[in-house]
Amino acid sequence: MTIHGGDVWHLGVPAQEVLDFSANVNPRGLPPRALAQLASDAANPQLLQRYPDPTSHTLRTALSRQLDVPPDAIVIGSGAEALIAPALRSMKAARALVPVPAFSEYPRVCEAQNVEFVPFPLESAQGFPICADDLRESLTSCDALILNNPHNPTGALLEAAEVREVTALGVPLLLDEAFIDYAPHASLTRDAFERKGLIVLRSLTKFYGCPALRVGYAVAYPDTAREIAGLLPTWPVAQSAMDALSLAIEDREYAEATLCANATEREILRAHLQALGLTVFPSAANYLLVKLQSGMPPASELRTQLIERHRILIRNCDSYEGLTRGSYIRVAVRSAADNVRLTEALAAELKL
Repeated sequence: MTIHGGDVWHLGVPAQEVLDFSANVNPRGLPPRALAQLASDAANPQLLQRYPDPTSHTLRTALSRQLDVPPDAIVIGSGAEALIAPALRSMKAARALVPVPAFSEYPRVCEAQNVEFVPFPLESAQGFPICADDLRESLTSCDALILNNPHNPTGALLEAAEVREVTALGVPLLLDEAFIDYAPHASLTRDAFERKGLIVLRSLTKFYGCPALRVGYAVAYPDTAREIAGLLPTWPVAQSAMDALSLAIEDREYAEATLCANATEREILRAHLQALGLTVFPSAANYLLVKLQSGMPPASELRTQLIERHRILIRNCDSYEGLTRGSYIRVAVRSAADNVRLTEALAAELKL
């Protein structure tokens, strides 16, 4: 089974007791109006007896207004992850180049789709940078590129101009922007509906704090969007989830407050982790990649200690190709109080 963050169900302790730093989810939860709509839908027996709208009209219309792209360029799916496979199939790719470390679903989906996964190792000593010139030679033998921005697990950000340099290489690009809400100025979402060969994937449930609802979307050239939609189940998302998120994306006050709080708490958490002797990589997202130093417990052991002694879950990054086993963890940026609890627990386990 593929290893991910957010699995609080098999830790040997009650899930409700776990403070989860392994999943990069907005600790604010759903905006109030969206949460009220979700509760209303769940309590409506008539709605529960109806099938969801197979066209996702309300949510696609709301996204169209927010993104300034036509509704027929938007495809709604059961999370951004569920759209990777149909997007790759629409590209008809045989060999996909993927900078590593990378989201663990990429190799799994490539294998399932009979697409050869071609890793492109990034240099940790330089902060895992990606640039078009570095990719150029490797792309000559590949017919697709999978790129995420901000990068997962490092949080490194490519500016829009840098990603456009990559698109100019002429190879179809599957651009995973699951965390781009934390750096919206760098998004290529609007480019995607005008440019064939570019598909942008985005998540709605990470930024809006509701991964249980499983909603994401793709933006692509309209013909490509129709092809992707044709590869999805007829009813990919629950109506209650679409109703709630249609309201969530309209709450600009919530978005601005989230961006401000995340930027502040991310830098405070980074400073506190560095004070523990840890190497913390720069991030534009709501998580931090952390390198453990020689003499510290290995990542798997540290994860176990934090669960058993502190009821805190972190992401052990051993499953990420391109990262030295035992040396890396990833932690989400949560509230100030939660972040303090994490750093105090780490200090105790690192014997500082």
